Amino acid sequence: MNATTASSAGSRQALGPDAEVVVVGGGHAGAAVVAQLRSQGFAGELVLISAENGLPYHRPPLSKKALLEGADMASMSLRPESWYVTHRVTRHVCATVTGIDRAARRVHLQSASAPESMTYDALILATGSAPRAWTDPVTGGDALGLADGVHVLRDFDDAVALRAALLACDHLVIVGGGYIGLEVAATARALGCEVCIVELAPRILQRVAPEATARLLRQLHQSHGVQIFEGAQVVVLQREGKKISSVRIQTAEGPLRELQADLLLAGIGAVPRDALAKACGLEVGNGIVVNAHGQTEDPAIWALGDVARHRDQSIRIESVGNANHQAALVAAALMARPEPLPLVPWFWSDQYGGRLQIAGLWQPADRWVERQEGAQGRSIWSYQGPRLVAVDAWQAPGAYVLGKKWLETGQYPPSEWLANQDHNLKDWVPQALSGVAS
Repeated sequence: MNATTASSAGSRQALGPDAEVVVVGGGHAGAAVVAQLRSQGFAGELVLISAENGLPYHRPPLSKKALLEGADMASMSLRPESWYVTHRVTRHVCATVTGIDRAARRVHLQSASAPESMTYDALILATGSAPRAWTDPVTGGDALGLADGVHVLRDFDDAVALRAALLACDHLVIVGGGYIGLEVAATARALGCEVCIVELAPRILQRVAPEATARLLRQLHQSHGVQIFEGAQVVVLQREGKKISSVRIQTAEGPLRELQADLLLAGIGAVPRDALAKACGLEVGNGIVVNAHGQTEDPAIWALGDVARHRDQSIRIESVGNANHQAALVAAALMARPEPLPLVPWFWSDQYGGRLQIAGLWQPADRWVERQEGAQGRSIWSYQGPRLVAVDAWQAPGAYVLGKKWLETGQYPPSEWLANQDHNLKDWVPQALSGVAS
């Protein structure tokens, strides 16, 4: 081994050509960081360990194209097998890391083909997140799964099982009105299923979007025949034999209501897969806690992607853009190269042939401005005081591009300017206005 990492950004030394880097997690973040390490000049041994069987693949299509048309994992691969061979990335699939010996800098594995353990100079945890389990509404304690007719959607196998069930389904009930639930609802309607969404919060997208965005998507789904129950919860799961026949929900209005259901999708969020880090004594708390460079309290262990949380933030950002950015950050730190510019978080959601594009984080906003963009588009601009914090653009790519640029530069129009529908977004020039927040 050739340990050359340091915890201080100012005293970093690049990994040498004899160093061994082990990446745990074969999702987007894991694949991105091995690519970044090679592109930034790392010449040592590079190992990628994945619990799944196959190449790292795109996950956003799982709720859309993969459900609607079917797909094999190879068609969604981020890179072909030849790339990993050419770039000397050793891949171990169907392999689970069972423990980390921090003192010896060694990971222990359970696998049919990988060694029982391997050493590392730098260990990168990209273990992602797992679907939050939906518990039996009657017992309140038992997690329900496929054997109970309850599906989740997080990986390729989940998508395969859900598609097969949807093709034989007449009535789908989705618990959870977040983006996964809404995207699956749109796909299920395209497959001919009747769909009901049951959201416990007072409205859909409660944690991730302003009311204006929720209203827009609520109306969109209702126009396609989706029933949405907000401030409601499933209290009884009815079965005929082992098959779900209906669910009873408690609504905000009080009376129980029975919904037909052939299957149920639990889309109630995700939890970080941080048990491995916790077991070896690393700091965890809604994810593996890291510094601005992606480094944990152990200078030889790093974390990125859905599982990582910056110590100064309360939330984890689960997105492709964030995984790519953190991969670049970690690789730059390990190779003692200049780090990339700060990222404005960005996301997207495709529903019914339309696209919602989001830049920034809505959560700290206290108000928003809504604008019409052309015949079908809308843009929603979220502000915290005078500060623009996010833009949600439905079928309005121009507004999204401008909003993302404004967030990146810190120069944007005041909300009063945006509220005037006669103003063209392209006409705003920072120098031409006074009192603009920076």
